[in-house]
Amino acid sequence: MKIGFDFRMGGSINAGIGRYVFELLRNILEQDHLNSYYIFYHPQNTSPQDIAILQKFGNVSTIAAPYRHYSVAEQILFPRLLNKYNLDLVHFPNFNVPVAYRRPYVVTIHDMVHHKISGHKKSRLLYFYGYKYIIKQSAARAKKIITVSQAAKQDIVELLKVPEGKVAVIYEAPFLPFGTEADVKKAKADYLLSRPYFLFVGTLERKKNIVGLVKGFQYFLEKYRLNMDLVIVGKPDRHYPEIKLQALQAVNPDHIVFTDFVSDRTLAALYRGAYAFVTASLHEGFGLPGVEAMQFGLPVLASDTPVLNEIYDNAAIYFDPLSPEDIAEKMRLVAQDQQFYKQLQTRGLERYRLFSWEQTAKETLALYNSVIVPMKFETEEEQP
Repeated sequence: MKIGFDFRMGGSINAGIGRYVFELLRNILEQDHLNSYYIFYHPQNTSPQDIAILQKFGNVSTIAAPYRHYSVAEQILFPRLLNKYNLDLVHFPNFNVPVAYRRPYVVTIHDMVHHKISGHKKSRLLYFYGYKYIIKQSAARAKKIITVSQAAKQDIVELLKVPEGKVAVIYEAPFLPFGTEADVKKAKADYLLSRPYFLFVGTLERKKNIVGLVKGFQYFLEKYRLNMDLVIVGKPDRHYPEIKLQALQAVNPDHIVFTDFVSDRTLAALYRGAYAFVTASLHEGFGLPGVEAMQFGLPVLASDTPVLNEIYDNAAIYFDPLSPEDIAEKMRLVAQDQQFYKQLQTRGLERYRLFSWEQTAKETLALYNSVIVPMKFETEEEQP
């Protein structure tokens, strides 16, 4: 079969979905040597090194698709390119499926955050309505929908009105090089990190509740007088650049570091050098950085939300993300109770081993087959 894969958001230079796209596709190609894969990538948004890795597989064709995601060109020109290849199935690893594309596809919908978190800027209302139309169309016309947690599945079924059996839950997994002590020393020197630090990883989006996290950390500094830092790794959301400024105004600037986007090697070093990982996110599809932190033996402090409870289970300590006092108290507990700290470390290492990109790819391939095989029989029955 000829399977298309939308890789325009994929690779090591893109956070979040980019990591999901690259690791999923690489592991699929390592397992599937029978089907032919047509990988559509954006030349300006994809690392040449990542494309070179994918091109090593003998059943891969890479095709430039210079159409930015969430653009008019994506909706008009991208389906024309896809149609040239007469694909049996396409996997769109995000909801932004071209409405004009009519051949069979599966789509990954990571979360329903834009439906659930209000407060859109008036200047973004047109984009918001466009998003709601496109995600609804994507879900309705898909052969199958993949999502990354049971909590996300429940949101998709309720908000997009799709049958529960149409949505498959396939977990993500961590994958970062472990690095060396020299990498840790360099990262600490580069960012002037001389004190123990809590680490947050993620784009500075509204749903991440960065300002709420920083307020909790400031309360922690003021009340408990512990000499620690907060390191925030991730690029600002270009639509909400004020989030970083608001965060800086809410905390002692001597105790906070914003790194912007970093390479995988630097990210691994910052994980290795951290005291603990913390996220006050209001909504996630999966919460991959917390599982990555467990990979490096870090205790995890997290928002008490359904999805993070599902993914982290008893390997994290939870707080009310809207309560600076509760955030600070949980930080104090992890900072001062060494027995509890070690318990969280042990639980985290056990928990992260339950997630595997190999298993994610295996389940995704099984889903492809569950779509392709019935279509194949339908086509054969139609023939005289």
